[in-house]
Amino acid sequence: MMKIAFSFMSRALFLLSFIVIPIQAIVGGIEAAQASHIGALYAKSEFGFYQFSCGGVLISPNKILTAANCVDGRSLSDLKIGYGSLDRDSEPTTSHLSEITIHPDYDPLTLSANIAVLTLRDVFSAPSYAPLAQQPSIRTGDSLTLYGWGRTSLEKIKLPTKLHKVEVQALDTIACVSEHLDLGSGQFCDTSTSGKGSCFGDHGGPALDSSGTVVGIISGRQNCGLAKSELITDVAYYYTWIISH
Repeated sequence: MMKIAFSFMSRALFLLSFIVIPIQAIVGGIEAAQASHIGALYAKSEFGFYQFSCGGVLISPNKILTAANCVDGRSLSDLKIGYGSLDRDSEPTTSHLSEITIHPDYDPLTLSANIAVLTLRDVFSAPSYAPLAQQPSIRTGDSLTLYGWGRTSLEKIKLPTKLHKVEVQALDTIACVSEHLDLGSGQFCDTSTSGKGSCFGDHGGPALDSSGTVVGIISGRQNCGLAKSELITDVAYYYTWIISH
């Protein structure tokens, strides 16, 4: 098993990267300007070089929270983290991982329990860390802010180097189930008007509520701006497991 933990906040955000899946990202959003400590996870390719992939969030000096499908099947030597800049081209500080922990109930097909905690080899000192939701608090229509590094539209193949964010809304459970019949207890959906949302490559990144609390992790089935709902892993549901790792 692998361990992963890292958390975000408007002051401390950390995003991971990965190469196994097609990479796309925040669609219809804007550049994030107030995340002073950002990172990206890089995975080693078959050619031996590291390439950007997923999102994640710094929750303590050496822990990052991300999605399990960002690191499933990867070894410690495959991954490293870059942080400290809103622009991936600006030579961020990097750290390798000492442990990767994927939730034992993770299902790659349904994306149930799609959550993981990464432990950094080096300690990262940030001014503050994003608080995690401890109790269920999301209500239908609540505003959520998603963060990601990937593609800004389906048409643009080249990835932006700067972190982006977009505002979406929490979707009611009935509507969520109608689109995702295998919806599990630890999942909820977000939705938005056409032209906004996350996309492939944003998974693992944080979903923050209006207070800056991390309430979810972008899980998958991204809408890429097509006005469909997308899955979010419920942080409060897994809070006890997260803090135990």
